[in-house]
Parts: sequence; structure tokens; C-alpha cells
Amino acid sequence: MPKVLCTECGRDVGMHELEAKTTTRRDGFDTRYRCPYCQTDMEEVASRFV
Repeated sequence: MPKVLCTECGRDVGMHELEAKTTTRRDGFDTRYRCPYCQTDMEEVASRFV
């Protein structure tokens, strides 16, 4: 299972643990991810895989 490094709290968070919020836009979708431990928003999740 892939894990993502939260640079704020330093934890390795499983992709299934991330809180995701998807909103629609005129040109598609925008998905934001949040660490469930420290509530920090994460951008570019794909570049944080550990």
C-alpha cells in the first residue's frame, strides 16, 4: 500500500487514510488531500510517495 509523507508532522500516511475533497470546476475536477493527524492540506501528493 503506498504511503505519503506529511512534511508538517513527519508521519507516513497511507493513501487510504488521507481525507480527500473533490470539487468540480469548469475545466474538470480539483481534488485536495489532508493529513488525518495534523489536518495539513497536501499538494502534489504523487511526489510525496515513500
